[in-house]
Amino acid sequence: MVKLFRRPTFGDEVSAVHGGVITLRGGAPRVIVGTSSLNFEGMAPEEQSRTIQAFRDLLHAQSGPMQLYLRVRRVPAADPTEPHAPDFPDPRAYLAALTRSFVNTHLQDTPVYQREVFVVLGPAEPARQLLRSWLFRFDRTSDQARFVSTDSGRPLRNRAQALSESLRRIGVKGRVLDDQSLSTLLTQLYGDGHADDGDPGLRRAYADRADNIEVGGRYYASFVVNRYPGEEVEPGWLLPLLSFKGELHAGIHILPLETDRMLTLLHHRIRDLRANDLASLESGAVDHTAMGTLPDALTVHQALARNEEKAFAVSFYLTIGAENPVALRTQADALRASCRRMMLQTVQPFFEMRQALLSSWPLGTDLLGREHILHTSALTTMLPWLQEDLSDAEGHYWGYNKETGGLCVFDPFDAERFSNANIAVLAHSGAGKSYAAASVVLSGHTRGIGAIVIDPEAEYGGMIRSLGGTYLHLSAGSGHAINALDPLLFAVESDEPTDQLSDVLDLIGLMCGRLDEVERAHVEAITRSVIANAHTTPVLGDIWRQLDGAQPGSRVSTILRRWVTGDLGRLFSAPTNVDLAADIVGFNLRDLSEELVPPSCLLLANWLWTALRRDRRPRHLLIDEVGLLLEHEPIRRFLIRLARRIRKYGGSLILVSQNPGDFFETKDGAVLATNPSILLLGSQKHSEAMKLQKAFNLTERQLNYLETAERGDFLLVAGPNRVPVHVMVPPWMDELIVKSRGH
Repeated sequence: MVKLFRRPTFGDEVSAVHGGVITLRGGAPRVIVGTSSLNFEGMAPEEQSRTIQAFRDLLHAQSGPMQLYLRVRRVPAADPTEPHAPDFPDPRAYLAALTRSFVNTHLQDTPVYQREVFVVLGPAEPARQLLRSWLFRFDRTSDQARFVSTDSGRPLRNRAQALSESLRRIGVKGRVLDDQSLSTLLTQLYGDGHADDGDPGLRRAYADRADNIEVGGRYYASFVVNRYPGEEVEPGWLLPLLSFKGELHAGIHILPLETDRMLTLLHHRIRDLRANDLASLESGAVDHTAMGTLPDALTVHQALARNEEKAFAVSFYLTIGAENPVALRTQADALRASCRRMMLQTVQPFFEMRQALLSSWPLGTDLLGREHILHTSALTTMLPWLQEDLSDAEGHYWGYNKETGGLCVFDPFDAERFSNANIAVLAHSGAGKSYAAASVVLSGHTRGIGAIVIDPEAEYGGMIRSLGGTYLHLSAGSGHAINALDPLLFAVESDEPTDQLSDVLDLIGLMCGRLDEVERAHVEAITRSVIANAHTTPVLGDIWRQLDGAQPGSRVSTILRRWVTGDLGRLFSAPTNVDLAADIVGFNLRDLSEELVPPSCLLLANWLWTALRRDRRPRHLLIDEVGLLLEHEPIRRFLIRLARRIRKYGGSLILVSQNPGDFFETKDGAVLATNPSILLLGSQKHSEAMKLQKAFNLTERQLNYLETAERGDFLLVAGPNRVPVHVMVPPWMDELIVKSRGH
C-alpha cells in the first residue's frame, strides 16, 4: 500500500491569535514580547558590565524555552507627496505633514534599515529530555513539531511580565504584544492575505526547493550556525549581523537544561578527554585540540557545581529574503562574508528550507533541532541589543543616526524611557547648537507642544512670529511689564514646597548685588507685610517705599530705587501685562545692558515657573546661553529647582550653552549639567571635551567624535543610549531657523 504524503499549505503553523497569545497548530501557545533597542557598543565599560549581569540574570530566571528573534528590514517609505496647505485647517497639522513628506522622501531615496528584537516564550515540556537532537530526529513524513497543548497561555503571560522587568534592568523596554500587534507582525512575515471564517488568513502558495523557498512571490534562503567562534569573544560580536543591509531573520532558540544531568554529561566528557590525553602521550603525539578542551570542560564543570553557571541548549538560524533569485544569491554571499568575519561556520539545510524558515521566525519552534550546549558566560556574549536607532513611530524628529543611517525619532516626554524631559545642548560657538535647539522646539510644535524661549541674542524672533507666536521685546520703554511679586500672589498645592518668597528675596538680592543676613531679614519682613496688607496688586515699588520709609538712605533702598523708578520701574514694578496664551512665546533680552541680564533672566524664569504651574500642559522652556548666568549663585539654585520639578507640570527645560566648562566650575553647575535625561553634545575643544568625558563617562571613541565633529554633528545621549546624530531638518524648519537668525 502506497502512502500518499501531502504538505499542508504554508501558513497553517498558526491556528489562532487571541488574548495576546499565539496558538500554533497542535495547541501550543506562544507569547511574544517586543523590546526597544539599546546602544550597548556606546556604553561605558562599567555600564556594559551591569547590562551583561542583567542579561545573565534574565537567562537564569527562565523556566522554559525562549527564542530571541532579530529582524533587520528596510523601513518602507509612505507617500512622499508634499501636502497642500488648504487641506489642513490647523497650521501645526500642515507642518507635521510637511515633516512626514520630508521623512518619506528620505526613506525613498536612501535605504534605511530597522533592527528589531523580540523575545518568544514557549511552555516547558515536563518530560523534556536533555537535548532534542539526541532523542528526537525530524520525521520526514511529517513536518509537525512535538507540541504540548496543556498550557492555556496564562503561565506564559506571567513569565512575560517577569521578563519585562528583567529587560528593564538591562536598559530595554519590553512590551507584551497584544492581538493587534501580533496580527501585524504575522502579516509582515507572511504577507497580506485573505482570512476566511476561523482562519487567521496566513495561508500562502509556496514552492519548497533544495536551497530556497518561495512564499507569496518572495524568496528566502536559510542557514544553520553549525559552529560558533572558536576563541574567547566579548559581548557584541553579533553586531555585524545587525548591520546587515538587507532583510534578515535570526532565530536563537534557548532551552535551559537541568544542571545535575549536565554535570553527569560533563563528567563523562572529562573522563573521555583525559583518556584521549593519556593515549596521545603514550603514542608520542600531542592532540592540541584535546589538550585545550580539557581545561575548559573542567572549568565549566566546576562553575556548574558551584551554581555560578547554567547550561543551555542553543540553536541559531539565519534567513535572508529577497525579491528574486538573483538578489537572493547576492544577499547570501554578503551574509556568508559577514559570518566568516565573525568566525561563524554556517551550513544550508538543503531540502529543509521550510523548516529552517519557520525556525528563524518568531514562532518559538525549532523544527531542525541543530543544538549546541552553551554555558551562561558563552550565551551572554550573544546579547542582541547592540545598536540604538531611537526610531519610534511617533515623537520629536531629531535627524539621522550617523552609524546606522536610521532616522532618529523619539519623544522626550516618554516617562517610561526618561526620568525627565529636560535637554542640554552643549557645543562651542558655530557648532549649530542654537539651530539644534530650535529644531527641537519646532518638532515639538508640530506635535502640539508649546514653547517659551528666553532669547538673549534675538535669534528666534522671526521663527516665533512666523508660527503665529508672541515675541516680546523686553527693554526700557517697550510697554511690557512683568511683576516681580507675581509668584507670591498665587497659591500652590499643599504638597508643593513654598519657596516663592525665597525666590523673590533671591531676585532682590541679585538686583542689589547681595543681601547679608540682616538686610535679607528686613526685606523679608517688609515683603510679608506688603503682601498681607495690599488692597491692589502689590509691586516691587511697594516694598521699596516701605523699606525706604523704615531705613532711608540704606544700601538696599538706594539700589532698589533704580529698579522701581523710571524705565526699569515701568518694566519690572508694574502689574503684569504679558499674556502667555500663544503656543510659542519668546522674550528678546538683547537690548538689556549686561548688568541687567542676570536679574532679568531670574525674574523671567521665576515668573514663567509660576505661570507653568498655573497652566499645566506640555511645554519646552528654552534658555539660550545659560552659561552666562551660571556665575550667579541665586540663578544656579533656582535653575536646579526648576530642572528637578518642571516635569511634574508637564514641562521640559532646554539649556543651551557654548561653554560646558561653566557648568563644572561649581557643584551646583555640575548638578544642573547632569540633571537632563537628554544631551546633545556638539563639537568641543579638547579641554572642554575632557570635562564632558569625566562628567558623562564617555568612551575614547566618543571623545574623539566630539573633538572632530562637524557643524550639525552631535552625540545624542538619551538615557543609557549614546548615538552620533546629524541634525537634518525639513526645508520648512531650515527656512524658519535661518531666516530668523538673519543668515
